[in-house]
Amino acid sequence: MSTMDIELIAVSKSYGANRVVDNIDLSIPAGEFVSILGPSGCGKTTTLNMIAGFSDPSGGDIRIRGRSQLGVPPEKRGIGLVFQNYALFPHMTVAENVAFGLKMKGTPRAETETEVRSALRRVHLEGFEQRYPKELSGGQQQRTALARAITPKPSLLLLDEPLSNLDLKLREAMRIELKEIQEELGMTFIYVTHDQDEAMAMSDRIVVMHGGLVAQEGKPDDIYDHPRSRFVADFIGKSNLLPVASLRAEGGSTTVVLEDGLTLTAAAPENPGSVHYCCLRPEAVRLTPVGEEVPSPVNRIDGNLNRIVNLGAYRECFVTLPNGTVLKSLVRSTRLPDLSVGQSVVLSIDPDAVQLLDS
Repeated sequence: MSTMDIELIAVSKSYGANRVVDNIDLSIPAGEFVSILGPSGCGKTTTLNMIAGFSDPSGGDIRIRGRSQLGVPPEKRGIGLVFQNYALFPHMTVAENVAFGLKMKGTPRAETETEVRSALRRVHLEGFEQRYPKELSGGQQQRTALARAITPKPSLLLLDEPLSNLDLKLREAMRIELKEIQEELGMTFIYVTHDQDEAMAMSDRIVVMHGGLVAQEGKPDDIYDHPRSRFVADFIGKSNLLPVASLRAEGGSTTVVLEDGLTLTAAAPENPGSVHYCCLRPEAVRLTPVGEEVPSPVNRIDGNLNRIVNLGAYRECFVTLPNGTVLKSLVRSTRLPDLSVGQSVVLSIDPDAVQLLDS
């Protein structure tokens, strides 16, 4: 028996001449929370639909717990599903919706009632058993759909952007609850989203898709701190992306000459011959008013503060350099009294924060 809950082996999906998913490989062990993240049209939902059995791959194999699922219908795959629109039965109460999967399996009534109570307790819906979907808020409907999916106790749960219809505060609260439920159940979750914050907050591992391909996969921190391409650096978080003209290795560091003429010192890259872009995360670009002490040794760049955007706890500061390049810096709002538009500032960047990208 495979130790992997899910294996995608050279899986492709084409519609006519349009290849939506292009020869991807993916292995997901039991009990992991994996997010498939990417923009619209990248192939993430198509990939989920193939795992679920709603769509057949054009090539490759999909295995669940070591067994090929080619030709296996969705109801025989032993998986749970939570959709973006929740897909609740409007004529059924909350309890009846949650019991639906067990009823289809022929589970005895007493056992069904016990499992329904347990599932509703897990999603904090005790006392809502006799309400109908139209009497529930968006968050309560989402919890009902989740309870219905976990009640038959599948080992694998597929979630297709289930929080996208909720307001910001509720989405943030549900992220925490989803992760807690997943950890409590020890269930494998595959979560499709275009929202990087959701993926970063909940996932053990993120699979970033772009153009039908897996652009990068890894732990959230690794993907954020060490993006492998311009696309990943731009899609995950905020970034300053600058084209690289040339590199020059000097001992344990590298001199990076950008196309705009700016020169930075970076830690030595793994593949110095394939670097095309430089990524500077705004939070790693420290901003200091002229006259204040700047940490050393760091990259120092003079500039002029030309715009401040209020992000609540932070201010996004846009600094124009003498060559006309504009860099973004994130500054804590508590420092705002010390900053004003038109002010001369110094930007400082640690060499370890200069990320070199190969594409």
